[in-house]
Amino acid sequence: MKNFKYSVLLLPVLFTVLAVTGWGFIYRAAVSASCAIIVWFLARQFAGNSKWYVIAALLVSIAGDWFMSHTSGFPVRFIYGVCLFFVAHLGFIAFCLKNGRINRIVLLVMLTGFLAFFFIALLPALSQPVLFIAVLAYLIVSCLSFSVATGLQLPSVIRWCFSFGIALLVFSDTLIALKDFAGYKGAGFLILPTYFASHIVITLALSLESDCCEK
Repeated sequence: MKNFKYSVLLLPVLFTVLAVTGWGFIYRAAVSASCAIIVWFLARQFAGNSKWYVIAALLVSIAGDWFMSHTSGFPVRFIYGVCLFFVAHLGFIAFCLKNGRINRIVLLVMLTGFLAFFFIALLPALSQPVLFIAVLAYLIVSCLSFSVATGLQLPSVIRWCFSFGIALLVFSDTLIALKDFAGYKGAGFLILPTYFASHIVITLALSLESDCCEK
């Protein structure tokens, strides 16, 4: 069973390769969808059935990714995408709060750094009030998401794996901000790989739980 559990993670990895190499949105959706299915079947129930928050976050991310990847001629879809990913972060946060607490030190450090990044690097490009509010709110919820991930009161391997998954997501979002608002496109090729890797690593974190309990 254990070997099957980890080998099945090769499925979202395969979908990631197809998505990154331009085989279409269906494979982008398949990464998150397959991760949600793996969590559904292979992860044990955490406190308060909280694995369902992660499943919901992964599925909402599919809709957010669709809007973010179909903005050509419809710039408002970018804001829709940001709002959906905001909701996805709420799912990750709910899972973490059910199984831990906020790491206030990490939250303070994250907010200090990212708010400085927002007002120095991004603000000049955010001329629309709605876009300003959406990006700022998303930045804050991303910082909160990482801070609660590091505050998980679960076995350390799960906490660090889940935190790394959220860190990859925040890194991917930061690259999007740099590309779209700061004009830096040099690392744009990393956006999709790190985004999909974040979902795979988060899925791995939840799949590790049963092994930790068996020891």
